[in-house]
Amino acid sequence: MNAPVLPGTAQREAARLLLRGHVQGIGVRPAVARLATLLNLVGRVANQTGGVEIHVEGAADDVAAFQQRLPEMLPAAAIVEQIVSSTVPHLHAAEFHIDVGTGGGAVSTHVPRDLVACDRCLREVSATNDRRHRYPFTSCTDCGPRYSVIEFLPYERAGASMRALPLREECAREFESSADRRFHAQTTACPRCGPSLWSAAIGSPENLHGAAAIDSAVARVLDGGIVAIKGIGGYQLICDATCRKAVRRLRTMKQRPSKPLAVMLGARHLKSLSESDRAAFGCSSNPIVIVPSACITAVDMNVSPGLNTIGIMQPSSPLHWALLQQTRRPLVITSGNTEGRPLAFENAAAEEDLGPHAEMLLHHNRRVVRPVDDSVVRVIAGRTVTIRCGRGIAPLPLALPDAGPMLAVGGHQKVAVALCNGQQSILGPHFGDLDSLPLRERFVEQTRQLLELYAAEPELIVHDMHPDYFTTHWAQEQNLPTLGVQHHHAHVVAGMLEHNWLDRSVLGVAFDGTGWGPDGTIWGGEFLLATATRFQRVGSLLPFLLPGGEQAIRQPWRVALALLSESCGLEVAVQTLRQRVTPQQMQPVLQLIRRGIGPRTSSMGRMFDAISAMILGIRESSHEGELATRLEAVCDSTAVGEYSLRIRPTPAGLQLDWRPLLTELRVDLSKTVPAGVMAMRFHRAIAAGVAEVAGRYPELTVVLSGGCFQNRTLTELVAERLSGRSQPIGLPGVIPPNDGGLAAGQLAIAQARCRQSLRVSDSMVPSCV
Repeated sequence: MNAPVLPGTAQREAARLLLRGHVQGIGVRPAVARLATLLNLVGRVANQTGGVEIHVEGAADDVAAFQQRLPEMLPAAAIVEQIVSSTVPHLHAAEFHIDVGTGGGAVSTHVPRDLVACDRCLREVSATNDRRHRYPFTSCTDCGPRYSVIEFLPYERAGASMRALPLREECAREFESSADRRFHAQTTACPRCGPSLWSAAIGSPENLHGAAAIDSAVARVLDGGIVAIKGIGGYQLICDATCRKAVRRLRTMKQRPSKPLAVMLGARHLKSLSESDRAAFGCSSNPIVIVPSACITAVDMNVSPGLNTIGIMQPSSPLHWALLQQTRRPLVITSGNTEGRPLAFENAAAEEDLGPHAEMLLHHNRRVVRPVDDSVVRVIAGRTVTIRCGRGIAPLPLALPDAGPMLAVGGHQKVAVALCNGQQSILGPHFGDLDSLPLRERFVEQTRQLLELYAAEPELIVHDMHPDYFTTHWAQEQNLPTLGVQHHHAHVVAGMLEHNWLDRSVLGVAFDGTGWGPDGTIWGGEFLLATATRFQRVGSLLPFLLPGGEQAIRQPWRVALALLSESCGLEVAVQTLRQRVTPQQMQPVLQLIRRGIGPRTSSMGRMFDAISAMILGIRESSHEGELATRLEAVCDSTAVGEYSLRIRPTPAGLQLDWRPLLTELRVDLSKTVPAGVMAMRFHRAIAAGVAEVAGRYPELTVVLSGGCFQNRTLTELVAERLSGRSQPIGLPGVIPPNDGGLAAGQLAIAQARCRQSLRVSDSMVPSCV
């Protein structure tokens, strides 16, 4: 019903609009205010926990014009998922103004994410006549920290760590002027009223401040030193990417002998970057983008040893930009932590953790409320695939229907949690592996903070079925109902969620390193007939022995010995590997193989490790996924042929029998066939096996999931094999295909099961538990 017409309001109208989606922290309210003023409307706009609430009143034609023109006047970064409009009584306001929002209840708007420094702010920082010249915390409505500084919603300066830094006269005028691009920019600041930068250097009794601190840090880097800087989401370690000595020192400090390091650089250091890679590199979320190494000039080979790819990123803040401009060379940039420790984000903790290793630390007094690591992406088959969901991408909204409050806690590696607060569902930022007590403590604290931010009070906690994961134990200690979800089912459903296919039955292909199987074995090379609520295992890699269990993961030649023994016999296996492993080392492992001692697995990740050990002669693995990435790096796409991977039916379903593959590979090894040819033949064999199994289910959509599909060569080979068919194929995308996306699948499964139970029982109790 329309509101009654009050005296003096004839031919006038008042409307209330609620914008839902990505609408806070990106200049929506200023854009609304400008449009309303242009159309001579009065009223107000405010951030609320439900989105952006607008009240406009004026001539009916002008109100109608406002509603029509609003979508096109919003900032490009705004993503409006819904506009709820209604006619309301007049407020009789005298002007249009921006109100400070109010909170309360579960948050239904999207939490704003941190944004890379924009070109206009960087031009101000570089202009000698600008009052923000060389000021490293310059930002506006288009850029700067958001998620990392928010204490509570709605997003306002008073609800962020910026509240400790009140605006002075000039900044306050910009903040209040609708003609200024810093109109209601909540993180705006200048040298007089904003955060301060200072240095703490080894052997230096005095701290330097502002530009002098930056100059000193630049000198340290150019001298081969390591500098720890407090970035947007926490501390980072940087050094000269062209200096072998500095890169080696950084690796020693991080206890990271071979894992690739990311490089921060400018466009002048890039060449021949593909259009899709360049788009990912220039994105406002500013992830680390994995690109071919040939695209980068003048970087030491130890930055990304044994690989043909390298991770690159643009400067995320004016501080990073200044360091890059003054050093005039690519800089290694990596997380500010040492082995077994979480990302440092507080000044005192950084002094303790990083101070003993770095020549200098650059601190500032803008408090990081929510530490968040850099995101990592890779373009695969024309899609930008998230490898690590962090700054700029997380929190990631999930396209799930509203459901009861739930928390999903992921697995053990690459952990990220997902939650539903009854209004929306999200995948939170990457925490990391939970191998140490400090990392587990950080997981508990950040999970608590994330629940508080979204005002979520879970009635159910969803976890992996693995009984020994820390997340499983933690979930079961919370005095709430819990639900265990099979690892690979969660992977497949995360892929279904990626493509909005939760209403379908699919053939899920889940290839990874380790997942607890209901039969008590270690799964990892699985074909599942899956819906959002259940699955049936219809195929897998032929299981094989892991002699020594966890030790076989660190020493993949053990797996290679087991595979060769089963396919070619013990004697041939020993002969094949004798140039890589001594008889003394092999002897105890052979005893385990003869007696069948050790867990059995269908893991495709372990298969990749074993094949890498044979082809590349690598004896030890220093980090998860190392051997698979090195095997992919040597693939020769011009090579012809592929190895045989027999598909055979068994009572347990189809099995990919790798024994013919091993026999053929052993022959190529004896003929000293080039490593690139053998690697490519292996990748093609796996892709052919996937395509053949998929061909047995022509009516089903195929979904690729699991960490093995971070492999660009494998994923694109599978996509190519299936491209001529009518079967839709779901490739990885914004939800990480590795364990970083596991919680998204867990949450989707739990919600679907509870909805199914409610339909059956018509009960409000989550009987799916």
